[in-house]
Amino acid sequence: MMTSVVQESTTTTSPLQTTTTTAQARTSDIPPHVLIVGKKNALDYIAPALFRIGTFGELVVRAKGSMSIVTAVNVAEMVKKDVSGLETRSISIGTEEIVIEGMPRRVSYIEIHLAKPAPKVAAETPVEAPAQPQEDKLAQTASTAKKIRARAKKSTTAAKKRTTATVRKQQKADA
Repeated sequence: MMTSVVQESTTTTSPLQTTTTTAQARTSDIPPHVLIVGKKNALDYIAPALFRIGTFGELVVRAKGSMSIVTAVNVAEMVKKDVSGLETRSISIGTEEIVIEGMPRRVSYIEIHLAKPAPKVAAETPVEAPAQPQEDKLAQTASTAKKIRARAKKSTTAAKKRTTATVRKQQKADA
């Protein structure tokens, strides 16, 4: 079951005018490849991050506030370990001024842009190695067969010597 949390924040555009926006209105402005990190554990953001990388090929991890920034960096590092070949395109940091309850507050933010590298397009087709002539293949097969026969001959000769020695020992023992 999915629940939505609506947070209201007030911003002042001029000293006389105050506007109220909701979190739902702000989420429609966020592109689908952006992951906003909050106060949850870093592991809670791994699955959505991997989904975005798999679907869109890129991921932007955004966070505001000191604890969320730490979590965002942890999420980005965990995702880079999970997805091979993922590269960091850019990291932007800064301070944003937000008016909360009539008082201006400065909040730090970070954006980490991760993306899969674009597939390299080969301009030229690879050159294939020339095929070996049929005679070379036959010569290699013949030399391999000779080696196998030589090994078999040596092993049978050694076996005959062992049996001959055993028979001689038995003959001496019987005599």
